[in-house]
Amino acid sequence: MDQIIKVVVDLPLKKLNKEFDYLLPEELRSEIKIGQLVRVPFGRRKLTGFVVETRAESDVDKSKLKKVEILLYPESFFGQELLDLFYWTAAYYHAYLAQVIKSVLPPGITEQKPQKKQIEMLKLNSEITDYEAELDQLEKRAPKQFLILEYLLENQDEDHKLKKVLEIADTSRQTVYRLIDRGLIKLYTTDKVREIKINSKLEVESELDISLTKEEEKLLTEILNNRDETSFLLETKNNERRYIFIIKLLEELLLAGKNIILLIPEIEKDYIFLEQLKEYFPEKIAFLHSSLTQGERFDQWQQIKKGEVQIAVGARSAVFAPFKKVDAVIVMEENNDSYKSQEHPLYHSRQIAAKRLKNKDSILVLESTLPSLESKDLVKQGKLRQLKFEAEADQVKTEIIDMRKEVEKGNLDDLSQKLKQAIKVELSAGNKTILFLNRRGSANYVICRKCGHVIKCDSCDISLNYHQEKQKLICHHCGLKKEMPEKCPECGSSFISPAGVGTEKIIEELKGIYPEAAILRVDSDLGEKEVKRRLNLFKDGKIDILVGTSILIKNQFYEDLKLAAVISSDITLNSADFRAAENNYFLIKQLKNLLANNKGSRFLIQSYEPDHYSIKAILEEENDTFYNKENKIRENRNYPPYCRLLNIIISGKSEKKTAEQSRLLSSFLDNYSDRYLEKFGEAPAVLSRLRSKYRWQLILKFDSVKNREYIIQLIEKRFMEKNTNDSVEIRIDVDPYQML
Repeated sequence: MDQIIKVVVDLPLKKLNKEFDYLLPEELRSEIKIGQLVRVPFGRRKLTGFVVETRAESDVDKSKLKKVEILLYPESFFGQELLDLFYWTAAYYHAYLAQVIKSVLPPGITEQKPQKKQIEMLKLNSEITDYEAELDQLEKRAPKQFLILEYLLENQDEDHKLKKVLEIADTSRQTVYRLIDRGLIKLYTTDKVREIKINSKLEVESELDISLTKEEEKLLTEILNNRDETSFLLETKNNERRYIFIIKLLEELLLAGKNIILLIPEIEKDYIFLEQLKEYFPEKIAFLHSSLTQGERFDQWQQIKKGEVQIAVGARSAVFAPFKKVDAVIVMEENNDSYKSQEHPLYHSRQIAAKRLKNKDSILVLESTLPSLESKDLVKQGKLRQLKFEAEADQVKTEIIDMRKEVEKGNLDDLSQKLKQAIKVELSAGNKTILFLNRRGSANYVICRKCGHVIKCDSCDISLNYHQEKQKLICHHCGLKKEMPEKCPECGSSFISPAGVGTEKIIEELKGIYPEAAILRVDSDLGEKEVKRRLNLFKDGKIDILVGTSILIKNQFYEDLKLAAVISSDITLNSADFRAAENNYFLIKQLKNLLANNKGSRFLIQSYEPDHYSIKAILEEENDTFYNKENKIRENRNYPPYCRLLNIIISGKSEKKTAEQSRLLSSFLDNYSDRYLEKFGEAPAVLSRLRSKYRWQLILKFDSVKNREYIIQLIEKRFMEKNTNDSVEIRIDVDPYQML
């Protein structure tokens, strides 16, 4: 009887977002498993497909079904448990199933690029019993053959790589082949897992002390032995102690036989921690992140799939690590917005983590020095148990510099007099300085440099964005347009202009003031290797002043740092994003934390809005003041965690068609206004043009997932599935994080 399998083809299109039936050739029936990759005929093409069912029934007559052509790998890449999670992710985030599967599997496998690494090995012929006689014959007549045979006899309990044996005997393959021809040794190949190298330039303690304080022991016991609550929000303090605590937690979970996923949002920030993990759990750990080669990712994935390790460490997509059963997930820096994908599929790892843990005794730990408001709200709802590290005295001298007063004194530079003097003092003492440009996201707003007034939307209370090509101020929520004013509407000053300063401009200013200092920048214009090279130069004391964006916030480079400063703490604050204050606070706090272990260190914050709560709260040791204020604002304005959001981006090469489709969609949604709380737009998106496409935006607020799902399905049926206008695309972002 012909066997039918179901396959998801690697072609993310609306009409192909389903399984297809294929006949399985006789020779593949004993091998086929869920999670394998096959090559199948699809129209006139040959496509890669993911096997999602091995014994299926079809509504199509068997005579019309095509046959699977070839099995690409003997290995399966996922099982039923992970497949169920793929289906859920695709449904919740309204993504194509093929997109979800392909985005998390080892890269290159659909083209059959990564393969197992095979090593040539040598061993003695077990059928030979009298090797001494053979050695006697070879010693004088063939000394190189003698050396090889003698070495293999003296080390019979070890595995022998051909390459190593040739180096020891200082000879060629021909010598080995002669021994093989005589029947004395055998040559064979074996699979070899590629060795992962984290970062050889950084030093790691050979013997790591992971002993905990009494307070930390209590927290560990609470996590491991609490039968009533198994989901925790762990608010940590000191960088070094938080890493030690996580390693100890991993050790205890391993002793209990658990499989663990450890998520780290930005791998390049924590190379020393990765080295420590690799050293401490050498046989138990695998890594999944984009810095690895395709072959390395392939090997690490298969190690996890086969149950050869118990810990999987990686960034966002590592939450899909192919354990047959996941017992614990630890999410470090759970507030980091890089856990939310900005490319399809638009999933959030924190939510996937909670979905993976199905067992009663499974453990979820969300760790952060600055927990997100969403997680804080889950604590209030009783869905998370909050645990805190013991408070420590703040050793960093922090000061806010009012840049409005600098303007009054006639200083129109980007650096205040106090910051200039502080840098001079540190240079004289031989100390290093980092200057931070808070340029996360788009922040093209207009500010008065005299009074600090930012021009905002009358309806939305968010900053208006300045569009230079149109000479207009535009609200990217409701579409309001205003002329660029000549004077500040608050104080009448003519010192009003678009905000924003680049790293290169700051570098020019610094070189003019400190010509003898070694000054470098790090920002997104540089490649990852060059950023790492410059950070290592700074760490080694070869750079005096480092200027950069958030890319410089990496934990292992600032052991002796004495001065850090924020050039303009208002930029993120005035972005068109309801999370602006939270992002601003988190970023500045992260920078301050780089100084936390250095006695006598100084942290200077330049600001045109020094009284803003997200800036003033930096002066306090605890975060409660900021959380309380931000929580009230979110509740009053009905933003997450008090509602469910949907961000709809309409894009196309024609500005007219894109705008028309946006207005058509907006009018259509007006008919279902009882299903949502508020609708913003239609309006040009913050990034109004991207990759040669015009972009418009609609934002909807909901009081329930059910109502949001209803509206999404209406949009899909009316505007996406039946839409014949392929020149305009509609992108749906569920629970958006970057409103761009």
